[in-house]
Amino acid sequence: MIIKGRGYCCSKSGVKVSKPTIDDQKRYRKLDTRTSCLACIYFNADKEGKNWEVTKFVEEHNHPLASENDKHLLRSQRSISNAQASLLKNMTSVGIRTTDAYNFLVDEVGGVENVGFSKTDAYNFVQRERKALIDSGDAMSLSNILRERQSEDNMFSYDIQTDEMNRLISFFWIDGRSKIDYDCFGAVIIFDTTYRLNKYNLACAPFIAVNHHMQNVFVGGAFIATETIESFCWVFETFLRFVGGKQPITIFTDQDQAMAVSIERVFSNTRHRLCQWHISKKAPSKVPAFNHDRCIRSLFYNCMSKCDSEVEFENSWSDMIRRGNLGENRWLQDLFKVRMKWSTAFNKERLDLGILSTQRSESANNVLHGCSKATSSLVECYLGLDKLTSSWRRSEHEEDFRCKHGSVTLKYSDCLLLKKVSKIYTRKCYSLFEQSFMDGVVGVCIVEESRLTDERILYVLQHSDIANNVKQWFVPFHPTNYDADCSCRGFQTRGILCKHILRVYNHKNVTQLPEKYILRRFTVSAKKDVYRFKTASQDDFDSNLVFRSHMMRFTYDLTRRVEDCKIAREYVLSAMNDIAKKSDEILEHDEKVKNGLFPDNQTDKGNVRDPPAMRRKGRSNNRPKSHWEKPTQRKSKKLVFK
Repeated sequence: MIIKGRGYCCSKSGVKVSKPTIDDQKRYRKLDTRTSCLACIYFNADKEGKNWEVTKFVEEHNHPLASENDKHLLRSQRSISNAQASLLKNMTSVGIRTTDAYNFLVDEVGGVENVGFSKTDAYNFVQRERKALIDSGDAMSLSNILRERQSEDNMFSYDIQTDEMNRLISFFWIDGRSKIDYDCFGAVIIFDTTYRLNKYNLACAPFIAVNHHMQNVFVGGAFIATETIESFCWVFETFLRFVGGKQPITIFTDQDQAMAVSIERVFSNTRHRLCQWHISKKAPSKVPAFNHDRCIRSLFYNCMSKCDSEVEFENSWSDMIRRGNLGENRWLQDLFKVRMKWSTAFNKERLDLGILSTQRSESANNVLHGCSKATSSLVECYLGLDKLTSSWRRSEHEEDFRCKHGSVTLKYSDCLLLKKVSKIYTRKCYSLFEQSFMDGVVGVCIVEESRLTDERILYVLQHSDIANNVKQWFVPFHPTNYDADCSCRGFQTRGILCKHILRVYNHKNVTQLPEKYILRRFTVSAKKDVYRFKTASQDDFDSNLVFRSHMMRFTYDLTRRVEDCKIAREYVLSAMNDIAKKSDEILEHDEKVKNGLFPDNQTDKGNVRDPPAMRRKGRSNNRPKSHWEKPTQRKSKKLVFK
C-alpha cells in the first residue's frame, strides 16, 4: 500500500495566493490556490500495516509555509465537529443568523484560531443542511414529512391540492393535539392570510384559537397559492372534514371579499367578524376628517366597540355623518353595509371572548418573517410553524402546572364568592373575573329596584365616565336560583359575568356562582371535562364520522394523561380489553360488524411537484446594492461659446 501526499504535505504547509482580478462579469474571481508544488512523501507499508518505509521525500516548497498563527486558515486543518454541527443546526433553525451563531462559537473557545473552521465553512454547512431537507424536491419533501407525521400520530390529518400539472398549489394539516384543542376552545377562531411567502408567493393561513389561559392555540394551518373563492372553500371544507364537521361560533378575518363569500358558503352557522384594527388603520386615509376632527373620530370609534345597542349605533353613526358632512363618502357607505361584521353592537348574542382583531396571529407572522426569505423552502416554513406550535404548547403546560400547584392571591380575601371562583377558573380567567367584580363594586351604582311579575327583581344600574356621560343597564335577578341577565350582554359575548351582574350579586350577598355561568373552557380542568360531559345519547352521535372523531380524541387524550404512570396504563389496557370483548358480543348479536375504524386522512397524490416560483410585485429577491455599486451617469459638459 502506497500513501502519497502532494501540496498539503504537513500541518504547517500552505499555498501561494494570487491576487484577485476584476472583470465585467464578476467583482471577485475565485482565488487560485494551486502552485504546482512538488513537495511530497511516498510510503510503502506491509500487509499488516505495522512497518512503514519512506521511499521518496521532496522537502522543498515553491511557496512560503504557513506560520503557527495561520494554521487555522489551512483547508486541511479545518473541520466542524459533531457538537459544533449540532449547535449550528439548532441555532440557525430557531432563527439565529449563521454569522451570529459562528461568533458565539468563537467567543466560547476564545478566538477564531481555536474554533476549528471558518465562517465560510459555517455558511456552507448550514446551506447543505437546508438542501438535505428538500433532497427529493420541495413539495415532495414536505409531503414525505407530513406522511411521516401521520404514521407517528394516528390523528394527524393533511391534504394536498394540485393543479393539472400535479404542482402543489395548496396544502392543509392538523395534528391530534390541535383537534383536541379545537374541541375544547374552537368556539372562536382567528383566520389571517396577511403574510405571504416570498419564493412561491403562497399565503400562510393559520387557524388560531384561544385556550383557558387566554393563550394562542394552533388548531390547523394551510398554505394557499391564490386567494380565490375556490381556494378558501377548499381550505374551509378540508378543515371541517378533519374536525368532524363542527363549525366555530365566531371567526375573525380581514376584509377580503373572496374569504367572506367562502365563509358564507362553508361556515353557514358561524358569525363572520372583521378585524377592527385593519378598519381603523384605513380610516384616516379614507376619511380625511378623522385627522383633524377629534369629535368625528371619537364617534367612529364609539360605533366600532362602545355602543351597547343597535339603536345607539345608529344614532352615533348618523351624528358622525352629519357633523362631518360625510354622506357622499363611498368607503363609509360600503362599511355601513357590512356593519354587522365589525360593530360589537350587532354581535351581542355571539361569543367572541372580547376579541376585536386578528392581531393574535402576528406571532405566527413573525416566525414566517424570519424563515421566509427568497431562498426559504416550504419545509422550512412548515417546520417554523411547527416549532411555534410547540412553544405555545410548552407555555400552556407551564401555566397548567402553575394553576395546579399554586393558588391565586385574592384582592378581597373576605369575599366568599371570589374564594370559590379562584379554585375553578385558571389564573388568567380568574383575574378577568376579579377585575370585573372590582369594576362593578367600585364603579357601578344601583339607582332603582323594582319587582317583576315572575318573582324577579329588576335592578337599574348606572355609571358615569370621565366626561360625565351617564349610561344605564338593566339586570333582572331571581333571588332563589340567582339567575340574572344584563342588557349589556357581557356574559353572552365574553363568557364571563359582567360587572353589572356581579354588582347585583355583591348587593344580594351571593356566595355561590351558579353552574350555568361557569363555562368549562375557562376552568382548570377544561380539557378533562370536554369529553366527560358528552354522552352517546347526544344527537351529534347519529353521524358515524362525528362518533368516530369523538372516540379518537377521547382515547388520544386519555393515552396522553396515563402514559407516564405504569399502574394507570395497565388499568386502561385491561379496561379497554374488557370493552373490546363486550363490544364484540354486542356486534355479533346485532350483526352490525363494521370495518374502517379510522377515516382516510390523505389520498396519495403521487410525485408532487413544486409550486411555480413567483416574485411579489414591488419587491426584488436580489441583494440591494450599495451606493458605490450603483452605476452613475456622468453629466455631459456643455460647450459655451462666447
